[in-house]
Amino acid sequence: MKKTLSVVAVLLLALPAMAADWSFYGSQRMSTFYVHQDFGDGTVNGNDDDWGLNWNFQTNSRMGARVRADKVSGQIELALRAANNGDGGDEGVTTRRAFGVWSFADGAALKVGKDYSPVSQLFSNQVFNNDDDLEGSGAFHGRRPAGLSLIIGGLEVALLNNPLKTSTGQFPADSDPDYNLPKVEARYALKLDSFTVTPFAGFNYFRISDTPATRAAGTLTGDADITSYVAGLNIKAIFGAFSATVEGTYGQNWSNANWKNGYNAVTASQATLKSTGGSTNDADSFMLGIVCGFKATDRLKFELGAAYRSDDPNSPGSKEDTFWQSYLQAVVTLAPGVYLVPEAGYQDFMDNTAGNDEGYTWYAGAKWQIDF
Repeated sequence: MKKTLSVVAVLLLALPAMAADWSFYGSQRMSTFYVHQDFGDGTVNGNDDDWGLNWNFQTNSRMGARVRADKVSGQIELALRAANNGDGGDEGVTTRRAFGVWSFADGAALKVGKDYSPVSQLFSNQVFNNDDDLEGSGAFHGRRPAGLSLIIGGLEVALLNNPLKTSTGQFPADSDPDYNLPKVEARYALKLDSFTVTPFAGFNYFRISDTPATRAAGTLTGDADITSYVAGLNIKAIFGAFSATVEGTYGQNWSNANWKNGYNAVTASQATLKSTGGSTNDADSFMLGIVCGFKATDRLKFELGAAYRSDDPNSPGSKEDTFWQSYLQAVVTLAPGVYLVPEAGYQDFMDNTAGNDEGYTWYAGAKWQIDF
């Protein structure tokens, strides 16, 4: 925290000497929800269900700055976190976004740094669980990796950090993981009167190589190639005060590429090693998200959303891990920059890869937000 404050202080002192326009902002958010949980086939502390109050400082509260200087612009955004118990003690400040953009021609730009990746369309405004936004459960989400992006009109192509994502125990600890390609993502936003049609795709590849130790132990006797991909289509329509967005995605080994897994287990959407050789079982995944909105007035909006996700590990003895949820909310603008968002929703965790019922959650409450 002290290092962060020092950096901010240096930037403030340097402002008069910099030929740039700096604009600072903040957003502080509180989550106040009653939550009922059913644990399905399992129990927690000997109980098969539970309920309670979530009265928390949201971990996506933030402060940041936007900068512009001729053809160069940028943004720095820090996540502000606090422990949600007792007096809400301080936790680490982390970087949400940090990038610069060079507009080298009309409608063309180069982005350098970390920001939302091209496969993230950000079309839901669900507020439960720290503004969950259906991320990874109906709205595909590529997180905010570091990389280089070329933007030409509605086309964005990005070469991003290859996460070399292998969970503990997924592959032999003494094997040799390597990659020589960045993760590649792209999208194209086609605007047609009341519609915006955005196809998008992503690809990631790395290799887990065998070693003398894995060959001697018989745990890995050949190279394992881990290929992840996603293909999706997002369609948004606006008709006066009404709006609707539908997004569908399909692909394999999403967790290996560090694409969000939502409420399903990470292991349900990643490649697993077969019992012999170096080949893998590739996990297939599918998602569908739908969000409808209505702007009643400048101070009152409504939104209804629903989502479904299925992950099939395709490994012996494993079944599909499935999940669906829906929510209804109102966005009330109490004053410029001051928002109250009542929301109620239902989440069904359905069955896991072992075929066990994981239960469901009902919630109702509100998010409180002040932007400045």
